[in-house]
Amino acid sequence: MTGLSKRLVKGRFLGENDRAFMIGEGLSTKLSVSVGDSIVLYGQGYHGVTAAERIPVAGILHFPIPELDNAMAYLSLRHAQWVFSAPGRITSIAFMLESPSALGDAASQIRSIAGSGVEVMDWKEMMPELVQAIEVDSAGGVLMLLILYVVIGFGIFGTVMMMTSERQREFGILLSIGMSRRKLVTITTLETLMISLQGALLGVAVGIPLLWYFHLHPIPLTGEAAEAMLVYGLEPILPFSIAPGIFLAQSAAVLGLAAVCALYPLQVIRKLQPVAALRT
Repeated sequence: MTGLSKRLVKGRFLGENDRAFMIGEGLSTKLSVSVGDSIVLYGQGYHGVTAAERIPVAGILHFPIPELDNAMAYLSLRHAQWVFSAPGRITSIAFMLESPSALGDAASQIRSIAGSGVEVMDWKEMMPELVQAIEVDSAGGVLMLLILYVVIGFGIFGTVMMMTSERQREFGILLSIGMSRRKLVTITTLETLMISLQGALLGVAVGIPLLWYFHLHPIPLTGEAAEAMLVYGLEPILPFSIAPGIFLAQSAAVLGLAAVCALYPLQVIRKLQPVAALRT
């Protein structure tokens, strides 16, 4: 569940009853130890008792974040409870949720189960600075998205306007032979929406394989951008999401822009004079 097994670069993963260490690759370099070597753990246990033991290294883990790689050391739960003279006790439990939207409900349920003697904090309460950084980044993302929508909207509108201008004679002929303006408006609106729908589906078909590749192989960041992410304890990569909701939302936005652009041929057809249109 923690994904630690994917970080293992040397040695073996700890079992439930193992009496050994798994340490970060950076920490192993600092201490000049490797798999099979031993580290003396010396600290303070439960009720102030001395916690000391010579523990062998069973595995080496690699973390992209230097602060973690240079400091992390893992023991099995039972072994840690024995070393620190705290049998049956734990200091904290971390829950990993599948959906970020369930954070509030999960925290409320855990508080109701744990009672007043246990402090329950979500990641937003633990890292308010990170929340502020995400909000600033989200605001910039919304601005870029609005600019992109404007560009897409003008692209669709330009296509619709050109299509309408080039077909005015055709519209005039159809009106002259008795077609109602309502039917003509319906046809042109459906044409606009169908063209936009085809474009959206084509974009999704082309985008999914690319996003899937970058979802599996995120783009690594360097320089100041990487340093800024490391300050907040984040891995310096540019991840990609393949959540279905993103594709649905963007496709709906494109169709909405197309529906707005379809108002232009509606106004042209409403004001179109068949005799004048036949002369164009």
